[in-house]
Amino acid sequence: MSTLESCFSVDYQRARLKFRDSATQADAALTEFRHPGRGPSNEVLSTDVAILGDATLPNLVVVNTGLHGVEGLCGSGCLVGLLEERIVNERSRDTAVLLVHALDPYGLAHLRRVNEDNVDLNRNFVDHKKPFPRNDEYRKLHGSLLPECWEGPSRDAAESVLRLYAEANGYDNYISAVTRGQYEFANGLFFGGRSPAFSNSLWRRLLCQHGAQRERVCVIDIHSGLGPRGYGEIQFERGPLDPEYQRAQTWYRGAVTTAENGSSSSAAITGYSAIAVAETLHTAERTCVTLEYGTVELEQVLNALRGDHWLHAKAPNDLRLTREIKQNMRDAYCCDEATWKRDVAERAVEVFRWSLHGLSEC
Repeated sequence: MSTLESCFSVDYQRARLKFRDSATQADAALTEFRHPGRGPSNEVLSTDVAILGDATLPNLVVVNTGLHGVEGLCGSGCLVGLLEERIVNERSRDTAVLLVHALDPYGLAHLRRVNEDNVDLNRNFVDHKKPFPRNDEYRKLHGSLLPECWEGPSRDAAESVLRLYAEANGYDNYISAVTRGQYEFANGLFFGGRSPAFSNSLWRRLLCQHGAQRERVCVIDIHSGLGPRGYGEIQFERGPLDPEYQRAQTWYRGAVTTAENGSSSSAAITGYSAIAVAETLHTAERTCVTLEYGTVELEQVLNALRGDHWLHAKAPNDLRLTREIKQNMRDAYCCDEATWKRDVAERAVEVFRWSLHGLSEC
């Protein structure tokens, strides 16, 4: 067995190979789902899925990674750790395990948080037949979040506008306005899209295929970029009065946070992926949490994300700036530090074990 920090990879292709090798060694059944997009070198992309246990078992634990592409570098390391350390084999006889590697392989391969259409998949799970949620505050900030130039006077002016908004409205309200999701600016940050994305449909397909007949389903959605460095915060997307929240608090030793009461490092968001779990698995008892790993300071993460969106929107012919922005994205979502990787992988093991125990106690 390798050290936990060696479970992480520097890019999509190596992460994919390491996951598939580890899943094969753990005797998991592997399936790949080809993505319509291509990688930066025109390579084929796919979401890879490993399943342990058959469809007749009443319980299912799902660990989903790469919903936000580049965050899959962190999530992939967690999956490989669960496989290589044989933690997945600790499941009881009535529990199956589903590991989803790179739900958005396009974003992971291109070191973007969004998909091939600049869609934030964790804002895409809304009812697209109804009017989209409004975010009038984001409209006020869009031009400054993506200034005409990334360096120089226009960037300085943009920073001034954003700083004044935060001072006038409060920093938390500023972050909420930027991050909760918007459906107006297709080149903007946290754009939820105007139709269900390919990965949205694939996620629902996987849930239906592997979870429709289960009695109890636990979903752990791995993300990175928020909270204390190296710590895996267990987040819940709805309020503390929800019975699912109460169950999660019991399973996860009272460590669950939620934006509804201000305990989470995340703002409340629209169109998150757990909505698909509720809509797809109608009869199962569901327990869905986000495992969010801290990396660097929030302002650094947000600036990296702004730079990436600016790069995508403006397409400058500047190799130095392109490399700098891509490195900033990597640094913002997966720290290249052995201690960080080890802490992340160990936390994934802990949360996975708690999930197995919670299901077995039902």
